[in-house]
Amino acid sequence: MSTTYEEIKKDMTVSTVEAVWNKTAIELAGEMKCNVPAFSGNRLDLEKHVLKSLAEKEDFDSFIKYITQPRIQVETFIKEEVQKCIFTTQNDKALTILKKNVNDISNLVRQALFTATSEVQEKGGDINMWVKEFSSFLKKHLTLDNICCQNFGDINKFDFLKEEIEKGLTSIIKDMSCISLEKMKEFRLQPDQILIDQLCKCCWVTCPFCAAVCTNTVENHDPDDHSVPFHRSTAVNGWHYRNTKIMTTEFCTTKVASDISFYRGESETSIPYKKYRTAGPRYKNWRITPDESKLSYWKWFVWRFQEQLEKYYDLKFEGDGEIPREWRTHSQAQKMHVKNVLIY
Repeated sequence: MSTTYEEIKKDMTVSTVEAVWNKTAIELAGEMKCNVPAFSGNRLDLEKHVLKSLAEKEDFDSFIKYITQPRIQVETFIKEEVQKCIFTTQNDKALTILKKNVNDISNLVRQALFTATSEVQEKGGDINMWVKEFSSFLKKHLTLDNICCQNFGDINKFDFLKEEIEKGLTSIIKDMSCISLEKMKEFRLQPDQILIDQLCKCCWVTCPFCAAVCTNTVENHDPDDHSVPFHRSTAVNGWHYRNTKIMTTEFCTTKVASDISFYRGESETSIPYKKYRTAGPRYKNWRITPDESKLSYWKWFVWRFQEQLEKYYDLKFEGDGEIPREWRTHSQAQKMHVKNVLIY
């Protein structure tokens, strides 16, 4: 067999396998976007599932990653959920999608072979015409640049070329019929990255007081303000009383309704919380509504990770910053209530 035939078979093999995996990645992402609760709702639903996952793991480092780099932690959550779906909870469905795509691409290539051959025989064309017809039929589905760029003037047996491609296709189908989904990790298009691109294209600006993430679904939503349905205890973000190592546990929604003030960094000028928008760029575009409601989730978090927060921020929950007694009363049952009900 000539080198040209070998090159065509090699190009067909690579392109066919890639097409199968790409189609599988897209369909798996679509399947999960519709049927996995964490992915099928809105931005708030995704955050709810991220927070529930964090509470279940009770891993402080993961919480801190979410507080300081929320997008990275959300991407990690998406990747973990996708892996769990593909290899555990929805493994059978994933394999069914893969096998269907193997058959679909196989049928597509066979149809291209038949169509190209019929066209060339009807018009009395040569091998170059056959390759052009064959490539044209598949161009929306397979990448065949190497075949398209070659000149086949020295070959006149396109029937033989057709047969060789059919043999190669049969071999590909046989190999892929027993392939593991693990193989998908070797290809460029990944279902988790597809979902990340869809779900994470939104605003990630955090509240300057409590680090809650703006829930606007548009990345740059000027002139609309940043906002969240629920804020957090400012202890989550390491806020403390000036010139002390004492944490402040109040929620920022309570502070903006009070008569107290705050300082920006090393500035000597205090700013009333009621006028927080005058504190500069990080503050002026946030809409923080005075509200006495406090999400139990973040009360539980501060109570559960008191020692770790003190060590991380080198601050203390004592004196005016002592954790309220009612925050300390979360039993295991209340913890489950926090995870399952009181996130949003």
